[in-house]
Amino acid sequence: MIVKDIIKPTVVCTAVALACVYALSHVQKITGPEIIKRIKEKQDTALNLVLPGFTIGEKRETTIDGKEFIYWEAEKKEGIAATRAYAFLAKSPGYAGDVDSMVGVDEKGTILGISIISQTETPGLGARCVEVAGQETLWDILKGRTPHTGTGEQVPFFQEQFKGLTLNSKINILKLGDWTSDKRESLLEKNGISALTGATITTTAVVRGVESGMMRLNRALEESAKEQPGGAR
Repeated sequence: MIVKDIIKPTVVCTAVALACVYALSHVQKITGPEIIKRIKEKQDTALNLVLPGFTIGEKRETTIDGKEFIYWEAEKKEGIAATRAYAFLAKSPGYAGDVDSMVGVDEKGTILGISIISQTETPGLGARCVEVAGQETLWDILKGRTPHTGTGEQVPFFQEQFKGLTLNSKINILKLGDWTSDKRESLLEKNGISALTGATITTTAVVRGVESGMMRLNRALEESAKEQPGGAR
């Protein structure tokens, strides 16, 4: 009886486990393509945000320091001249998980824009890195009016402040409260951003991810140049 009492629940547990594994494998097969599709849609949207007006080339994948690195080359024609720019995926561990960003830079290493495409930071704190600043004032609320915000897609205030910074030197993290447009010039002079209040870890994660991503981009471009005939891109 003791042996039967042990064998029966063991067999049942094994059967349940096998059934769960089988079910999960089929769920993954069904949802896998949709997940990949949504990731690509997010990347495409982010690319257009960080490289506005540029014609973006094919995705390029390489390995830098044993890690996968993905980037794009882009070009914008202005008369007979052409401006080259790049976009790359950046990743860095935040407070609750990795923070993934798309970063656009010009040939001189100036940031054209960043777009945080994935994060699991704390709501109300680190998650404010993707928060769009409200346009309503107290007077608007009292009057029941909706302010005009334009037709373009709004960029979260935290991400907006990266535009114009150079990645040829360290990005300084300052504590000046939430970023507003009137702080732009003074922060650009310091090549800095204002940290999210109560979320220094998240702020640092984004900055370090962007900086390390730029170093990898430079490495990738150097390796690509070596592979070209005559060593020129």
